[in-house]
Amino acid sequence: MFLSKVLRAVDHPYINGPGGRKANNGWGSMQGLTIKSLKHHVALQPLFAIIGAGMVFVGAYIFRLASKTTDVNWRKEKDMGNVVGFYDGKQFKFLNPAGIDYSKYGQDRPKYQE
Repeated sequence: MFLSKVLRAVDHPYINGPGGRKANNGWGSMQGLTIKSLKHHVALQPLFAIIGAGMVFVGAYIFRLASKTTDVNWRKEKDMGNVVGFYDGKQFKFLNPAGIDYSKYGQDRPKYQE
């Protein structure tokens, strides 16, 4: 009986009727989500610009993490020495404030294959 009451309540005008919750919470009724209302509410424009720029920056940084760091392996090879040795002599960090010379990085490591 409780389930039937819940299912009947969804069809009630309180939810779907004119002035109901569904009509009041739609995309067109919320302020700032259409171009027309965004032009009217000038104070929301910088907010949307900053949030949009932040989302682009986060997406670009996640792409960089997936493509440049040593934590992700996109090369599927049987010999792990080729995969691990790919970053020998290369700078893979985003910033280098200490000025470390990465050209000799990894050269002093013992070669276990020889």
